[in-house]
Amino acid sequence: MVNLMCSGLDAISLATVEQSLRSRQELLALLLSAPQIGESLCASEEMAKPSLVQSLRRLCSLIVRTAGVLGATSRNRTCSAAHVLVNMVVILERFALHHESGFSSASELLAFLHWLAWAKEQMGHGAEDAKASAKAALALNRGSFARLLLSSVDRGRDDILLAICRLYFAPSDGTAEAECDPPQEVLQTLAFATPLAERLFPTFRGLMRNRSAEEVFDALGPPALASPEAIRLRVFCSVYALQLQPMYDYEFFGAANPLRLDEVRELLPFLNRLTYHFVITMPDQAVLLPAAKALRGSLTSLINLLYHRHRRKAILESDSAWIIPESRALLRRAPSAINLGVDLPDEPMEPAQDEQDEDELMEVDEDAGQATERGAMPSATSSQSLAERALQATLAEIPHVLPFEDRVSVLHGAILADQEERRAYRGPWGPSAMDKHQIRRNFLVEDGIAAFEGLDDEQGLRDTFRVEFIAPDGTPESGVDGGGLFKEFMVHICREMFDPEFGLFSATSDHTLYPATSAFAKYRQAADLYTFLGKVVGKAIYEMFLLEPQFSRVFLNRLLGRVNEVDDIASLDKELHKNMLQIKECSDVEALGITFSISVTEKGVHKDIDLIPGGSDTPVTCENLTRYLHLMANYRTNVQFQRHNAAFLSGLQKVLPVAWLKMFDPYELNTLISGSTAGFDVKDLRANTVLSGGYQDDSPCVVWLWKLLQEDLEPEDMGRFLMFCTSCSRAPLLGFQNLNPKFCVHRVPDSERLPTSATCANLLKLPDYVSYESLKSKVLQAIRAEAGFDLS
Repeated sequence: MVNLMCSGLDAISLATVEQSLRSRQELLALLLSAPQIGESLCASEEMAKPSLVQSLRRLCSLIVRTAGVLGATSRNRTCSAAHVLVNMVVILERFALHHESGFSSASELLAFLHWLAWAKEQMGHGAEDAKASAKAALALNRGSFARLLLSSVDRGRDDILLAICRLYFAPSDGTAEAECDPPQEVLQTLAFATPLAERLFPTFRGLMRNRSAEEVFDALGPPALASPEAIRLRVFCSVYALQLQPMYDYEFFGAANPLRLDEVRELLPFLNRLTYHFVITMPDQAVLLPAAKALRGSLTSLINLLYHRHRRKAILESDSAWIIPESRALLRRAPSAINLGVDLPDEPMEPAQDEQDEDELMEVDEDAGQATERGAMPSATSSQSLAERALQATLAEIPHVLPFEDRVSVLHGAILADQEERRAYRGPWGPSAMDKHQIRRNFLVEDGIAAFEGLDDEQGLRDTFRVEFIAPDGTPESGVDGGGLFKEFMVHICREMFDPEFGLFSATSDHTLYPATSAFAKYRQAADLYTFLGKVVGKAIYEMFLLEPQFSRVFLNRLLGRVNEVDDIASLDKELHKNMLQIKECSDVEALGITFSISVTEKGVHKDIDLIPGGSDTPVTCENLTRYLHLMANYRTNVQFQRHNAAFLSGLQKVLPVAWLKMFDPYELNTLISGSTAGFDVKDLRANTVLSGGYQDDSPCVVWLWKLLQEDLEPEDMGRFLMFCTSCSRAPLLGFQNLNPKFCVHRVPDSERLPTSATCANLLKLPDYVSYESLKSKVLQAIRAEAGFDLS
């Protein structure tokens, strides 16, 4: 029957060659839509028959000759595209790519790929039987078939590589509107069973050299972004990102990486700038076509994976290499306070004109005070809207392109705008400012928790919090809280409750903190205590002052909604991480006698926890070792702290949305919470200091004070000095120019008494000492006493 039909098709002769080929293609599609024809022709017991092999060769020859007339108009309503696809897959697997009489050239494989893509498009139009479509999808998306196709591609045949990429990643019905995400099994196969990433990298290398981000973006074919270059780039990003996820840092910097390190360093700036241009040019994801949205997701996913790995272990020379200077133009044109972590308005925005680059998009006309675009003069409102959308998208997807200090300014701008809206409550005569919370120094934790429990909603926690300290003898301490006493209260309660001796947090070898695994065994109300500390940290961020605890990135990753990876365990337990790497390299894992379980201690009792069902009885072997290491790391860094993190996060979110913090990585969030432990910049403090009471820059006491701070104080005493003067032991995050009110040194005409301070005014009352030694002795005595107003 096949021989007869092939002879009939070969005999078709119409007015033109194209008409003849098109007629053959339509009839051939009917032949291939017969269910099970591929199975019948390629049955293993029949493949030895020469006549059958000849029939298959004739059928393949017709498939190859008619592939050139396939297209969007080649829609055959009378054939089943699902059956065509299944039969084509069977013929490829069992004959064309395996049999000695199969393909004689790579061009034949390319023709088959065109047919497969055509059949997939026909299926995408929705006229197929659901059962047949499901069978076709199963046949096409098997990992073994994808692996077979790629193994048949010779190096240098970029056209065949592109055809395979299109088969799995192009829109399902050939239109820009169709979904185009490949099945996970195909992605897994492409990533871990084929050399696709290293084969694709050279195909778009030409885009990377001597071309601007604007030119590259144009080559990708906006707005659909479904050009051959765009598909190759998306496939590469998707596959390489998947390969990176389980890859250890030492593997990334070694031979296990599909790309050489110099190639990665060439790739990163290109991807970073291209992604930034994409985000600011088409910021509204809601209006992107599926192929464009898929490319955007692939780009941002890969660039963020590489950035966070760089932060753990440097890939580029410095962190500043990730910053795109033009991004600061967004800050100039956006409103002073933007919505953080809030969905953008639904109204669609037209993409920026293709010929605009980043600088021109936000070009500022200093005279007119408006943004100007090439060939247009939009209103200030529309320009601000564009800038705000672009800035929001940048902060949500690739925040690292903006300097850390600028992102802190964005956060502070949002906080100040919120505080302004609450001015009626937060002002000096507002209800919250008039209500004092009495805190007994010898019952700091109990009174602090009670005070915060009365402010259990966002309104109360964002209001002004005034403190009146009660001395151990029951008498109120001197001093009126203008903000300084509240900061002192927050610092001292953190010192007590974050102390590992308290039992809620443990310390790593580098003195960073993470939740104590025994906390819930020690405290019945542990969840409430973590919730309270979350409120404390959230309140400090909202009031824009720094605390002292430094946290482990494992803890901060979870607060930011990120899942810790295997190498993150090093920040928790360097010895455990080292042992895990040794196990990974062990040639005889079975001899170690390890099972899929982990030992923990609760209330002094050791017990084993299964990492998988029946884990205690499941030995670790070379085949399942990778899974074991990832499960163990996941338990150590994610699972065992789940209750602790959830309670802490619930408290923090009662003060401010965690979405406001997601523009920071864990290292930056640590700095946002607690600044630096390395003292402070004395020159910066000096440049932002006001002198009063008769002091001048050349006054001996003033000169001696700067000498003491610059040369003779250890970092710990420098922190005490700031705590004494400002109620915060850390320098302001963005420098002393942001200290409000300005730091002031006031002359006291008495050389015998100790220095005193008014922390609410950032005021140091410094007696006019007669010698440097006297000033040093008195200052150290005062700051180490930590007695505050009582020194007066």
